[in-house]
Amino acid sequence: MKKGISLYFGYATDKEERFKLISDAGFDCIMTNFDERFDGQNGTMEEQLRFMKKYNLKPASLHSRYSARELPEFWKKGEIGDKLEANLMEDIRNASKYGFCAVVVHMFGKYSKVGENRIKRLLSYCEKMKVPFAIENIDDPALFKSIFEKIDHPYLKICYDSGHNNYVDKETDYLTLYRDKIVCLHLHDNNGIDDEHTLNRFGTINWDEIARKLALLPNKVSIDYEMLMYNNHNVPMQECLNETYKQAVELEKKILSYRRKNSKNK
Repeated sequence: MKKGISLYFGYATDKEERFKLISDAGFDCIMTNFDERFDGQNGTMEEQLRFMKKYNLKPASLHSRYSARELPEFWKKGEIGDKLEANLMEDIRNASKYGFCAVVVHMFGKYSKVGENRIKRLLSYCEKMKVPFAIENIDDPALFKSIFEKIDHPYLKICYDSGHNNYVDKETDYLTLYRDKIVCLHLHDNNGIDDEHTLNRFGTINWDEIARKLALLPNKVSIDYEMLMYNNHNVPMQECLNETYKQAVELEKKILSYRRKNSKNK
């Protein structure tokens, strides 16, 4: 199984150096975004693609550009909602062109026919471009569930976020309820109260249970960690990278073990 990490994982360092460190730690792929607001941190789209090639890193999922303040406007008529839709169209096009496995999308706001029609247009474009539209389980579980209840499309998929599941809505078993829809992962841990994006040793997630459920997914997924360690426990950068990769290896072993058990029990 491929193993990836978010390009920005919480530490200030030279843009190219970050790609090298990720590659040297053993990772195969990178989750990123092409948001121009973060060019100084991550590099331009052209720089990111060049550094991926140089350090033998493959694209994982591409996170859509967004402003949390603007996201509710997606569900309303107006220029802001139109702009959000246009940005998503561009992200889908780039994901297809450069080989990302999916476009990961945040959704906030009140469900409406306006937003539904926008999603349906985006899904038609996803189908044309052969890129899944992966909605992330985040801070608005009711909206998330409404989307999947009201819209049925083969390119409407899910990015499962373990940390959000642990602190926003522990009672929802996304990995079982939406098993057939999950195409990519944002793995990280937390204390069950805050969105820490931290290492397993500081969190409360039952990773054996996560592995058992991941073993049942019908779609192949990369073991991708979305770390943001800038505020967490004063862990040095290289230690964070090494430990995250070790977590990915251990999780893979658990998943494969459960798959073998599942095969024997058939």
